[in-house]
Amino acid sequence: MRHWPTFADVCRLESSPLTEYQRCVTVLGEDGGEFGEVFAAWNRRRFPSLASIIQGPLHELPQIVFTLRAVQQPASIPMSLASLNIITSTSESFSGSLMHIFFRIGSISENFATVRKMYEVINLQNRILDGTIPYPQNQQALQMGMSIEFRNVCFQYPESNAYALKNISFKIGQGQLCVILGENGSGKSTILKLIARLYEPQEGEILIDGQDIKTLKLADLRQAMAVLFQDYTHFPLSIKENIALGDPGHSDDLDRIKQAAKLGGASELIERLGEGYNTYLDRPVRDYYSGLPEGTTNLFGRPVSFGRVRAMGGMKINESTTLSGGQMQRIALSRTFMRSLVSETSVGLLLFDEPSASLDPTAEHGILSLYTDGSADLFERLRLLRGQKTMIFSSHRFGSLTRHADKILCMHDSVIVEEGSHDELIKGGGEYAKLWNLQAQAFL
Repeated sequence: MRHWPTFADVCRLESSPLTEYQRCVTVLGEDGGEFGEVFAAWNRRRFPSLASIIQGPLHELPQIVFTLRAVQQPASIPMSLASLNIITSTSESFSGSLMHIFFRIGSISENFATVRKMYEVINLQNRILDGTIPYPQNQQALQMGMSIEFRNVCFQYPESNAYALKNISFKIGQGQLCVILGENGSGKSTILKLIARLYEPQEGEILIDGQDIKTLKLADLRQAMAVLFQDYTHFPLSIKENIALGDPGHSDDLDRIKQAAKLGGASELIERLGEGYNTYLDRPVRDYYSGLPEGTTNLFGRPVSFGRVRAMGGMKINESTTLSGGQMQRIALSRTFMRSLVSETSVGLLLFDEPSASLDPTAEHGILSLYTDGSADLFERLRLLRGQKTMIFSSHRFGSLTRHADKILCMHDSVIVEEGSHDELIKGGGEYAKLWNLQAQAFL
């Protein structure tokens, strides 16, 4: 069987349709002319549906009855014409009803197929095998943070021949603040994903509190972490519910949610919205209002805001709220604070992957600070409010957090090239000092 080029090979989404068409012709070659013939042949091989098989005889039934009646009793042809009209109307009505039934059956069949796919996904075997040892075995020790050790870890992403991490070894003690620095693609995010067990290393081992990470129960391990990755997700819920997902056990505690939003720099943003914390980022089900008297503030237990509805065919509909990338990141950061800074006893490790990547300088450096003097930036808040938890923070930008880090891992080309404190690495004059001076020159 001929190997067809993949869609990714053919379609590169060029700006010019003509250029893309020429690219398709070049890549497909002679196969391009045969594609239409293959598709037509596939259509011819498809079996007709039961509805189409029945519809044909039903359509011809009146003519068949009229012909038989005329042959058997020629004198009754006028009566046969009347019968023909009745039979035609009846058969068309019956045929339409039958087609509608088959259409509904087909729709139900498609829905069942979708449900079956959902169950198939649920039944998929997890590639990350679960451990058997509960974690933590000492809840009080968890409050002092988690220790992490990488021993000669190598990792390649699926379907990639390049190493994302090459022979990585380091150790982070309980309660330490570790900053991982490096250029984009150097492997910073990969380290955090391996700690969260989103992937398994091909070589080496990872130890949590001296135990092989593979032996620990996966749910327990992740319950003891608070993570914020770059590819965070927002759900079709209210802002309050999106933040509360960081600690679902306190989803009804509005004071805690507001505290987390303040720490994440999102409180002022939320308060400016028409519905505040009840604002929906993306409404799964829109609210339509018709004939409600002005002044109605509550309907079926849900707040009604006439300030954020628009007319639509005599109805009123609540719209979703669109936020910028930086604003969405503040909501995600607030969710992480909800989990990490409220759940003091259940979380021992904080993982932050470029938490300020989409934030503007004001959001990052003080205007949205928790403190009244506005002096503490996002990095300083993370440092002061983490308590005794272990924190790992990845970034390609230098901030005040690096000066207070117990350990800095400087990465380049998937390996750790330097390790130490800020002062030690500056004195060393290596990769860290080069990146520090390069970024400092932009402000001189």
